[in-house]
Amino acid sequence: MFKTIHKVFYSNSMKMEEIGNKSVNLVCTSPPYPMIELWDELFSELNPEIKHALESGHGKQAFDLMNTELNHIWREVDRVIAPGGFVCINIGDATRKIGKQFQLYSNHTRITEYFQKMSYDILPIII
Repeated sequence: MFKTIHKVFYSNSMKMEEIGNKSVNLVCTSPPYPMIELWDELFSELNPEIKHALESGHGKQAFDLMNTELNHIWREVDRVIAPGGFVCINIGDATRKIGKQFQLYSNHTRITEYFQKMSYDILPIII
């Protein structure tokens, strides 16, 4: 019989100091969604350039900057995930009008690409 240990942390995933390197088998997270207006203030607090990009009508720049902030989390997830572990991310895409431009901001694509660059095997996604 195998003994497992289960711990749930409700905290900022940018720094998971309480968790050792390569010690977690499953990470489930639902980070703030880039380009969803509800999260603009939080992202702007992390990087004031995001607020400026949004106010200036530069949607692509804001999207890039928001994902740069999320990349801090993904690097930390990579640090704690054990070899062969699973990372499950609940995140949706966004449609939004910035200035005169209405478009889709594909959050799932950006995150998938980042994990591929870190050499993760990507499993089917649920949209």
